[in-house]
Amino acid sequence: MKDLHGGNIYKFQREGKNDILDYSSNINPLGVPQKFINIAKENFDKLVKYPDPYYIELRKKISEFNSVNMDNIIVGNGATEILFLYIRALKPKKVLILAPCFAEYERALKSVSAKIDYFELKESDYFYPNIINLKKEIENNNYDLLLLCNPNNPTGQFIKLEDIKEIVKTSENKNTRIFIDEAFIEFIENWKEKTVSLLKNKNVFIMRAFTKFFAIPGLRLGYGIGFNEDILKKMWEEKEPWTVNTFANLAGIVILDDKEYIEKSEKWILEEKKFMYKELNEFQYINAYKTECNFILIKIYNISSASLKDKMIEKNILIRDASNFKFLDYHFVRLAIKDRKSNLKMLEVLADIMEYRG
Repeated sequence: MKDLHGGNIYKFQREGKNDILDYSSNINPLGVPQKFINIAKENFDKLVKYPDPYYIELRKKISEFNSVNMDNIIVGNGATEILFLYIRALKPKKVLILAPCFAEYERALKSVSAKIDYFELKESDYFYPNIINLKKEIENNNYDLLLLCNPNNPTGQFIKLEDIKEIVKTSENKNTRIFIDEAFIEFIENWKEKTVSLLKNKNVFIMRAFTKFFAIPGLRLGYGIGFNEDILKKMWEEKEPWTVNTFANLAGIVILDDKEYIEKSEKWILEEKKFMYKELNEFQYINAYKTECNFILIKIYNISSASLKDKMIEKNILIRDASNFKFLDYHFVRLAIKDRKSNLKMLEVLADIMEYRG
């Protein structure tokens, strides 16, 4: 089975490689919030009851966090469930995806036999979409859905809200709905002033994840923000009961109030993304692209991405070969951004393998 994502350290552990430093998965290095760990230990007795099938308390907390109504929120077993629910509810026939991007978009769309076109985020534009050309593409075609990731995985680029507004206006004129994946938005500085949810537009649906910023990928918790009652109703009808387990539900309620963890995380990413960008661009055979979140895309010139991945895993560091992303090739690798100690170790190993560092 082909790996479409990072974070698969288990096959290497089965081969006897322990203590792997995982730079393929973009998770907050601060780890699971201690406040949640403490409360989880006190609530094991809740496992004898089913969770609330409508997750009223959790949805209320999420709605307050995002300054929207509770009825605008749907929760799921990770953001991926939200994606598949939306696609099954909408059943789009023709879709435009901004790429390179997350592989699950294509899988979800194929599940409803949608025709998929791609709008290339070009390296020459530093992977930022050409808004004029994108608007023309929407105007000249009858797309049911425009799907994009913001900030984008794997490029790290973030589309400004004023540009999003232009895209939304054009899409409304063509009756094209917009699905925006904001799974990494909490890593954006002052993100609450920049999220598309501020528009409260019926044509736009937003997907979010607790996974990345709050470091709980094993719990599987995501949510959607929508302003179209019909779409949300269909999603609830498609949704299987109790897909968010008791501890995931509890985590969502607790960690959104953990201001100390949130502030510490915001300070960390602000410092480390600048550090990594500067350090990586000192390598002779690497071009690092400026990132807005907790991973960084690099282009390598003296070794293939597959070979670099193999050599790094020999040193117990797992990286993401980005060659299987649409429009990228064997020159591209994606690296997570972790704590300073881990980043220094990774950079040292990378320098030894690449043979030259300025």
